[in-house]
Amino acid sequence: MRIHLSTLNVMVALSLLLVLSHNAYIFGVTDPRFAFVANANDNTVSVYTVNATSGFLRDDGYVVVGSNPSGVALTPNGAFLYVAESGVAKVSAFSVNLQNGKLTAVAGSPFAAETGPSAVTTDPSGKFLYVANKASGSVSAYAINSSTGGLTVVAGSPFSAGSSPAALKVDPSGKFLYVANSGSDNISAYAITSTDGSLTPISGSPFGTGTTPVGLSITPSDKFLYVANSGSNNVSGFSLSPSSGVLTRISGSPFAAGTKSSSVAISPSSKFVYISNAGSNNVSEFTVNATTGALTAISGSPVSAGTAPATLTVDPSGKFLFTGNETSDDVSMFALNTTSGELTTIVPGSTRARKAPVSLVVSSATTAITYTPGYVFVADFEGGVPTSSVNASSGALTAVKGSPFGDGSPRAIAVSPNGRFVYTANADATNTVGEYVVNTTTGALASVGTIATGSSPYSVAVDPSNRFVYAVAIDTNGVYAYTINATTGALTEIKGSPFGTDITAPDSLVVDPTGRFLMVAEACCANTAGISVYIISPTTGGLTAVVGSPFLPPSGTSEPSSVTVDPTGRFVYVANGGAFGTGGVTGYNINASTGKLTLLSAPLAGGTAPWGITTDVAGKFVYMTNNDATIDGYAINDATGKLTKLKGSPFAASVATRGIAADPSGKFLYLSNAEQILGYEINAVGGALTELSTSPYTEGLDPLGVCVSGTIK
Repeated sequence: MRIHLSTLNVMVALSLLLVLSHNAYIFGVTDPRFAFVANANDNTVSVYTVNATSGFLRDDGYVVVGSNPSGVALTPNGAFLYVAESGVAKVSAFSVNLQNGKLTAVAGSPFAAETGPSAVTTDPSGKFLYVANKASGSVSAYAINSSTGGLTVVAGSPFSAGSSPAALKVDPSGKFLYVANSGSDNISAYAITSTDGSLTPISGSPFGTGTTPVGLSITPSDKFLYVANSGSNNVSGFSLSPSSGVLTRISGSPFAAGTKSSSVAISPSSKFVYISNAGSNNVSEFTVNATTGALTAISGSPVSAGTAPATLTVDPSGKFLFTGNETSDDVSMFALNTTSGELTTIVPGSTRARKAPVSLVVSSATTAITYTPGYVFVADFEGGVPTSSVNASSGALTAVKGSPFGDGSPRAIAVSPNGRFVYTANADATNTVGEYVVNTTTGALASVGTIATGSSPYSVAVDPSNRFVYAVAIDTNGVYAYTINATTGALTEIKGSPFGTDITAPDSLVVDPTGRFLMVAEACCANTAGISVYIISPTTGGLTAVVGSPFLPPSGTSEPSSVTVDPTGRFVYVANGGAFGTGGVTGYNINASTGKLTLLSAPLAGGTAPWGITTDVAGKFVYMTNNDATIDGYAINDATGKLTKLKGSPFAASVATRGIAADPSGKFLYLSNAEQILGYEINAVGGALTELSTSPYTEGLDPLGVCVSGTIK
């Protein structure tokens, strides 16, 4: 049969495209974008952006799901996320905004599963979803609607598995499904019917493993399968027949790992295998013999992780590995050497999660995440909200048409993380929180109204899920809490508000990056002023005081005037105002499980009467404004959180400095001095500040508070 030349060219081009696409995946041309983490003990899924250069995970909010989310999976194109909820026998489905990672529930979600769904996976085509039902010994199968992400039960589902299926994976060819049965110590293997996703047991299934297999993965080369055996502390390895799907034990298997081996991850190159060990709190590293599949421990293996690493994954670029640590409530971050397979801890080592991160998945695209500054919003105590756009290259500010917006005497200001709403603490006779909707194209503000708060409101904050607002008023002892109308931005006071009415003269507040804790700085009185910490309910936004709160600074240290949390969620830094004792900055460690604060070290000296404090977006530096027209800069020790003065600090400003905020890109810092807004460029290496050539900027008559919005692209 003849083939026309143009047809041949098309076939060659298509073949080349497939090869290039495969190579792009294998050799890391793709960039990681978002990480999604299931937090089993507080029924949430956290969203992080992934820095494609450094591997740093940056909190981007969370969503609430059903009960005990235990597994997460993405469709290969990253468009839909699925969550196995073992506490309610459901699967939640979300569409993923591919630009900013926002999760939106799919119509019909959650979808019914069998009892105790423990893990979830998709096939390589994105057509089918499979769920391991641990309590019912079965696998549920669903067809995925490629447009909506909705699920339809496959005929014959659920399909019988072994006892307590705990993990499952479809092979890269999409022909076979493998399920690790933790109760019967074996693997159930199925052939997948390509037309409808139904399952048929493979001849010889189930295949024996070690004791209590709970993790399973397959090499992208489709040659080998590995299982983490929690009960026997080792890894079973199998060769996979590409035609029949039959598994054959690899010579030398099982291979020794750490205590309570819990999860398996494989590099996109198929050269390296990693095992998280929940009992020994580390990760075992192996090279893979490309011919036999035998594993050899990498020199220096294992590497330390957090406490009880329950899950791990290699990002699609093959440059990073992340572990979800179930009992230390954080995510460890590692750089992966693509030549040797060795893991190196990424600075700062870990970032906080919510309660019990037990499953983790990373999406990818052909472009890396970019944060771009949008608008600077200013609380002008003489009236309204001056607003300027930010030049993303130079940091220069340009007044938005119609600015200033609103009225009143705002002392503090906050913008929601999604950039849609602005809230002001109006420290005037109205004693209100001002509500504004942002035109995200022009930056113009439209007033929604106001809502009552305490007497003389001093501070306002928005939580990272864009659902709750908190405010404090210095003459009222309590924290006012509100829910946000997602459409209008209007606020409704939460039942039980104000919370914590035993606090005294609350001056400043901040929500930590995970959205779990609220910190309040109390300005009164000598030797009794400290930081009160509250646990935030992810469902209602209500507050519960942390045991031991408030946490006091050393005797003789002045009252807190401002408080901030570093981007990893590990450390709290406080500006001590100087009215009742020595001024400066005090640091605390946050207990990931309880929220309790532990003093890091003796307070460091700062300028006269410190006012405001913030960190850069990478968690490397702390900046504090002072009443003597200076800005103190400090470097954060990655391991301990302790601070040391930056070279060149204090940095000069003009007039007494007040509010301060870094832009989302991390390049610029803006602060108010009660007369103007000053802009600085942040040196990414040393943290030194250089005033922008176009600074200062006229932003109202008495600018006090400042905040900056931005976008993710």
